[in-house]
Amino acid sequence: MDKNKLSFLRFILILTTILVMTYSKKGLHFGEPGYIVACIYFVISILLSRAPDKILAKPWFSFLTFLFDIIIISIAIYLSEGVQTDFYLIYFLAIFISSVSQTLNGSFFIAIVASIIYTWLLHREYPGISFLDSRFLIRIPFLFIISLVSSYWAEMTRRELKKKEELERFNIELRKEVEKITAREVELRLYNERIINSVASGIMVVNRDGMITTVNPETERSFGYQKEELLQTNIKNIRGFEPLWQKMEYAMTTGKPIIRSEIEILNKNGEKIPIGFNITLLESSDKSIAGCVLIFKDLSEIRKLEEIARQNERLSYLGKMASWVAHEIRNPLTSIDGFAQLLVNVADREKIKFYVEEIRKGTNRINRIIDDILTFARSKKLELKDVDLRNLISEIVQSMKVNIIFESDGQTKVQGEEESLRRLFVNLITNSMEAMDENGVIRIKFEQQDDYLVTHVIDNGKGIDENDLKNIFNPFFTTKPRGTGLGLAIVKKIVDDHKGKIEVQSILGQGTKISVWLLASKEV
Repeated sequence: MDKNKLSFLRFILILTTILVMTYSKKGLHFGEPGYIVACIYFVISILLSRAPDKILAKPWFSFLTFLFDIIIISIAIYLSEGVQTDFYLIYFLAIFISSVSQTLNGSFFIAIVASIIYTWLLHREYPGISFLDSRFLIRIPFLFIISLVSSYWAEMTRRELKKKEELERFNIELRKEVEKITAREVELRLYNERIINSVASGIMVVNRDGMITTVNPETERSFGYQKEELLQTNIKNIRGFEPLWQKMEYAMTTGKPIIRSEIEILNKNGEKIPIGFNITLLESSDKSIAGCVLIFKDLSEIRKLEEIARQNERLSYLGKMASWVAHEIRNPLTSIDGFAQLLVNVADREKIKFYVEEIRKGTNRINRIIDDILTFARSKKLELKDVDLRNLISEIVQSMKVNIIFESDGQTKVQGEEESLRRLFVNLITNSMEAMDENGVIRIKFEQQDDYLVTHVIDNGKGIDENDLKNIFNPFFTTKPRGTGLGLAIVKKIVDDHKGKIEVQSILGQGTKISVWLLASKEV
């Protein structure tokens, strides 16, 4: 029991004792022994209540305090001759307070002391009284019953209070742990946000329904939207993001991530921006697909730099081209001039016919050279449409004496400009024909790879030397006596203009395989 409650109960005991003494048979009168005892009891009790807490908490101090109470009460009964009245009831109150304030042993001993003193007082007042008198048989057992019941009730109360205190301590500790875990989660979330915000690439997280849940500052910069405009917005409702959602939906539906792909989307200002991206899948706790993570790079600046590099590359060839053009055109011009001078003095129609034919060959070569130069140097915006490469190549080889075998596992349409693609495959097939003898066979194989249609042009010709293989796409590089060296350079330019890719594999004496990647048509 704490200090305040104990002081309050003892104050009631003191007040009751003094009050009963006052209204006892002898009463309280100034200067008499009873008055002095009452004053001493009051003063000492006040001093005891001022004792330090650590002393008040000692069991021996509590025991002495209640023993003091019992002695004072007995003295008060003795001086006021209260044993003949109901004054003895104060013992019950003192034992009750003693029982609820200390252990059963302490309160039981107080009850024994009270019983002994009460017996002495009663026997003193009535010397011949029998121990079988009801004042013994009823009152004294009641002192112990009060002690036992009060102690039991106090013990039960203390246990309940202890359980309550332990429960409160447990709740406090639990609340502290929850606060610590919450603080760690907040710190971890902030740490993750700082990492995401520090990444130089754009990051966007989308759930299975297309709702955007996470973006970083690079995403805002690239797309032109504020974070608040993107979060909790369905990506399907953002104008220009449809191609991106199609890729995400494909990855989540098939369970296959998309690595190193490119696409064009519209930013907030309606401008087309190319992005290179990876889409990885986001799994929930039950291992099902909960969404996907888009990590992308805005390729606008890279595309501009690539265009500048291509322009610089073309300019670097300008000087070389000038001397090459002068040399290549001078020869047919000299021949044309020579045959034209011969025509002046010749009357034989057969000779005239021969000279004119030579002049036409010279002009045709000049036209072809100029045409190649213009094609290589020209930079124009392509107007793409669906082109069936199988039909296109079939038309090309109709006028060629060559054996062609087609192999296809599906559709053969691509997105491209027909005339440019025609020139591309004319050059490739012509090169293959020139590398083979008259019994050679060209295999045209179509193969679908992700978003691309790969066209393999495979011949069984003489192949390309390893040293020449690395230079075949360089302008003006040729191993042919009358070649311009622009054929494969033009092929490479056309493929680049179509955002495709070209690879060459060749083995001397066995043949060459040229593979061209072009964006497949969306039409199936």
